[in-house]
Amino acid sequence: MQRKSKIYLFKDRTDYIKKLTNDNVINIIGTKGSGKTTSTIKYINDDNYIVINCDRLYELPENNILEDKYLPDIKNMLKEKYGEISEKQEFIHYYNDILDFIKARKKKAIIEGNVIYDIKPITLLKGTVIVKRTGIIKCFIRAIKRDYPNKYYLNQEIAKHGPFFGKFFRLKNIIKRRKNIFKIYHDIEKIIDELENLKEIS
Repeated sequence: MQRKSKIYLFKDRTDYIKKLTNDNVINIIGTKGSGKTTSTIKYINDDNYIVINCDRLYELPENNILEDKYLPDIKNMLKEKYGEISEKQEFIHYYNDILDFIKARKKKAIIEGNVIYDIKPITLLKGTVIVKRTGIIKCFIRAIKRDYPNKYYLNQEIAKHGPFFGKFFRLKNIIKRRKNIFKIYHDIEKIIDELENLKEIS
């Protein structure tokens, strides 16, 4: 199927949706700032769903983030099985364990997070994949605005460089880290190409 240009700087494009299996799982992928978490928040308090941001298995809590109540249980379950939650471990193992945890509770799953890209091939995912294709520049600005105020990292920079330069270095480091958003966009389009080659499940 012929698709439009893979570069979209400012204008949002329609989410790409592909059903891979009949499992009751929705996987939401996209770059930082693409709106993954925003699109899942409304399900956090819905008792029919377990919503897991897989990046939260590794990262320190952000300011005022709303967590799914099952996340601590899932972290404990993974630690008991693997000893620790390590980025060196192939994420597909964690992913399947998380799905087993959710199925055992007879819930629907909404899974999101950048770490999902580590699953190769992406066709190992279960259920439906939703790819967020928000404009690149918008994602970049959103990610910087969201990450900058994190008190843990901001206070580290202020302790090192003082109140004025600490804020400057925090902003500089965020911009440097988030430049990878532009590379991730190309990776996401490659994922869509992979998904396009699969037959749609009826």
